[in-house]
Amino acid sequence: YKFNFMVKSFIKFKPVTASSEAHNTREFSPKYLIENSAANIHIVDSKIADRFEQIQKNYLENVKQKMQAKATPIREAVILLPDNDNDTNLERLFSLNDALKEKYGIDAFQTHIHNDEGHVDENGIKKYNYHAHVVYDWTDSKGRNLKLNKEDMSDIQTLTAECLSMQRGEKGSKNLSLNHREYRGFMHLKDQLEKSLKIELDEKMQKDIRQAIKNERTTKTQENERNKNIGTNQGRTRK
Repeated sequence: YKFNFMVKSFIKFKPVTASSEAHNTREFSPKYLIENSAANIHIVDSKIADRFEQIQKNYLENVKQKMQAKATPIREAVILLPDNDNDTNLERLFSLNDALKEKYGIDAFQTHIHNDEGHVDENGIKKYNYHAHVVYDWTDSKGRNLKLNKEDMSDIQTLTAECLSMQRGEKGSKNLSLNHREYRGFMHLKDQLEKSLKIELDEKMQKDIRQAIKNERTTKTQENERNKNIGTNQGRTRK
């Protein structure tokens, strides 16, 4: 394989949400989008709602009961891409989807490439966060959720690097993925530091910044939970 060492491979799975499809297809356009560096790609074999209905029906017919509400039979992956070469990236994503289907039974039915996310630095230079969203049917032939362990998920990270011809992310490293708002904050802070220090931040320094941003998120979440519990307890006391 010819590896792109500028961007390390990354794939992260999560259950789809009510807004996943609208975000992925750009039916709903977030305010943080920047000018496309290349066209976005949307390949949709079926709608999420239609596939979910099909899975529920399959589960009921085979298991003889309704699927539990907490089940997550449809999941999406965010996959980093090295650049905006749509033809090459799409070919490699299809290769990854075929490999995941063959080895784990994970069936991709939507593939979206986004070339319109990132940020503009203070010099007006656009810096892109090239990535794809791939939506998967995470069930077996009877509609039951597939069960993958930590070793399987680690192997998928390796498989992703191989299929995309990218360098694999460090094994066992902490997950420092950021949401859209945090990513923009990270890139802004990175630009500011590089300008003031007149150096390009190395990988360790970038990891430290990402970790600090995640720590701030955790602290805010804990504070919100405490405030919520205090409000609940006060309400009970007044009663």
